[in-house]
Amino acid sequence: MNQLLPFKLGDEIYALEVTDIQEVIENQLIFPIPGSPGQISGAVSFHGRIVPVIDLPQLLGFPVGKRSERVIVLTDLHGPVGLRVEHLRRIITVDLVHGTLSQSDSGQNCISGVLNWQGEMLNLLDLQQLRQRIEVLCSRNGG
Repeated sequence: MNQLLPFKLGDEIYALEVTDIQEVIENQLIFPIPGSPGQISGAVSFHGRIVPVIDLPQLLGFPVGKRSERVIVLTDLHGPVGLRVEHLRRIITVDLVHGTLSQSDSGQNCISGVLNWQGEMLNLLDLQQLRQRIEVLCSRNGG
């Protein structure tokens, strides 16, 4: 069984495996980074580290809208990076081995697969593709 943290981006629902998340922080002051692109919300101080915060909906091409006050901080294996999303949901437990999981057909959408969970389609976020997209964004902007 796998635990997933679902969240909204536009009209779609995405999810991350809980094992990829170090912590979800609330009401953390996000400091702007001068000259950074709009997809970078800023940076937070997280346990003595400066962690960049990515506006995930904007990075993936969703319209600018209201963002959650919470920031998902990825584990060191995938970070350090924080993700802002539109709305976090409660953690769910799913069986990815026996579930209805289809592979994504696009390498550009940061989705590793789609899971039908209780009638809703959950897009599983591909952190490797996401990291590549962030690296391209930063290299274009001299960061």
